[in-house]
Amino acid sequence: MKKLFLIISITIISLITYGFDFSVQIDDNINNVKTYQGVTFKIYHNYEGFTFLGELNAYNDGKYKSSMGDTYYKGFYFYMKNGGIILDFDRYKFSFGRLQHYDIVDSPYSLFISSKGLPAVILDFNYEDDEFFYETRYIELNRESTLNYPDRGANLKAYGIKFGNFRLAYEESAVYVNTSFDIEYFVNVIPNFFVQYVNISYGKPWTHGYNANSIMGFSLDYTDENKYFYGQILVDDINTNRVFAPDSYQNPDKIAWSLGGSIETEYGKFGLYNAGATKYTFQPSGNGQNLYYGYTYYPDVTYNYDGEKVILPEENYIGYYNGENNIAFMGTYFNNVNGININGSFEYVISGSKSPANPWGEYAVWSEGGQGTHFLDDKILENKYDFNLNVDYMLYGLKIYNGLNLRYTKNKLELVDTAETDNYDMKIFKPSNKDEFYYNIKLGVEYSF
Repeated sequence: MKKLFLIISITIISLITYGFDFSVQIDDNINNVKTYQGVTFKIYHNYEGFTFLGELNAYNDGKYKSSMGDTYYKGFYFYMKNGGIILDFDRYKFSFGRLQHYDIVDSPYSLFISSKGLPAVILDFNYEDDEFFYETRYIELNRESTLNYPDRGANLKAYGIKFGNFRLAYEESAVYVNTSFDIEYFVNVIPNFFVQYVNISYGKPWTHGYNANSIMGFSLDYTDENKYFYGQILVDDINTNRVFAPDSYQNPDKIAWSLGGSIETEYGKFGLYNAGATKYTFQPSGNGQNLYYGYTYYPDVTYNYDGEKVILPEENYIGYYNGENNIAFMGTYFNNVNGININGSFEYVISGSKSPANPWGEYAVWSEGGQGTHFLDDKILENKYDFNLNVDYMLYGLKIYNGLNLRYTKNKLELVDTAETDNYDMKIFKPSNKDEFYYNIKLGVEYSF
């Protein structure tokens, strides 16, 4: 009965939108060729501010375990990219469900929410008028995890004013633990920083144990008919001891920045962006094997499926997808030529070691790694060159899309066990002596009605 229900459901959805991807992937050398397929079933309905959106994907690339084993689904697993409702009443907008979500700045290097559009269960309320805007967003991280992750949740807030073509915003986010949803962070308009300290301090009848880690920052952007420019900064911690106690211990600055923009010309739309973050910026706080407060969807770097598999950092960070301890540059291009959409980018990233699940990299406590701020001071650094080109067009009622990804990585980041060099058993991503060439071709077709 369950199988019949599943078949009927997929058939109904496929009558709305059906897509098929075919990818050829080459890792390390020309003899290591892998192919995989992806199928997309999507339903989209919009009427007078009501949007109903569902998107179910199936892949057989081996990243995750097949949903019902190889017998039923031939190695395919299901992935829910979108499944929710959006209510848009002009000045008020409310979104809820499992949805792809983004930052308030339009950039591939957005800091508070990843530009990768990673899907999550969210509740989002957004208000905007001619002078002021406000947004509060709940993000579910972990709930009753079978991998023994603690229950965790996050909340993003943005407060902004508009003047002319400019927007100035204060942004902040908090990750809390021991509950997957703390309603006060979502409904209370007071900044998360104060909500955290008022509610966890003892000596009050309303005190609870849902401790949190807050980050905060600002953004300024400018928009007109053919230009967009922005700057964004994120701060987790600033070393004030350099001023007030220069002879005392010096904690690290945990800061990330992003700036850039795009311009429309008769030859297409060109964009140029830069971003970076000091070491430890998005890692958990505290000492020891702390799996709580990192700015990540999962408080770990591996999961078990036919052995230990790596959770890629760019698929784990809630915010800036390159994470901490790096500097990145990207150029982008978009144009529509006779109905053909051309979308390309080239990225160069320099990265040092990082660990989303470990507060201080190779060390159990911060002081062991040397005091003060650290930024790209590893003996070996990863250098990554990444080129992407995507083309799509309509042909006989079908949307045809093609993609090409070329990537060369020198001293590629690898997940290593610190126990090999230190009496402290945690895993971190660290530059290696290995180089990698990666080549991927993607062919796809989509039919909608």
